[in-house]
Amino acid sequence: YQVRMIPYEDDEFTRPFTGKVDAELNQKMNVEVRVEGVDSRQFALVMDTCWATPVNDPDYSLRWDLIIN
Repeated sequence: YQVRMIPYEDDEFTRPFTGKVDAELNQKMNVEVRVEGVDSRQFALVMDTCWATPVNDPDYSLRWDLIIN
């Protein structure tokens, strides 16, 4: 399966950004998270939080919150 994060320009999720997206720290953004390659009748995506680290370690002390719900 593949997970994609798609940023949108508007609150209605009708205009996805094209090209490079510049954002300020703590700027609210509308992002669709889409999982492709799964049976949607048997799979549901529920996200409360999402963060990034500079290394491949989810417990690394330095991290940036991407989604806070």
